[in-house]
Amino acid sequence: MTASTEQFVDIAKRSQDLVTESVRSWTDAMQGVTRQFAGGTRPQLPDTGAAVDRVFDFYEQVLGQQREFAKTVVGAGSSVVDQFTEQATRAAESVTEHAAQDTEKVSESAQKAARTPRTAGK
Repeated sequence: MTASTEQFVDIAKRSQDLVTESVRSWTDAMQGVTRQFAGGTRPQLPDTGAAVDRVFDFYEQVLGQQREFAKTVVGAGSSVVDQFTEQATRAAESVTEHAAQDTEKVSESAQKAARTPRTAGK
């Protein structure tokens, strides 16, 4: 479980870094536009095509992180199911074995009782 927890933390950290980087990039761009307004000149708008590319690149990275996170969660879940199934199978085999042994003992006791002659009134 420690490895899975470490993977969750790593994925969360990388996602957080991506969001921080994106916000920093937008902040820098807005500060540049603001400086152009302050100078009294008409601001030069950023290239819209490049902006669209950056946004989609960012979301592509986020989606990749989410994919890895989902794979980790599903992998951990299937591991738990496999362990549970194995334990349940062992428990069922043990119960079946004990039931067979108990049935055999009861059968032997019944056979002994049937062979033992009973005397009436003694």
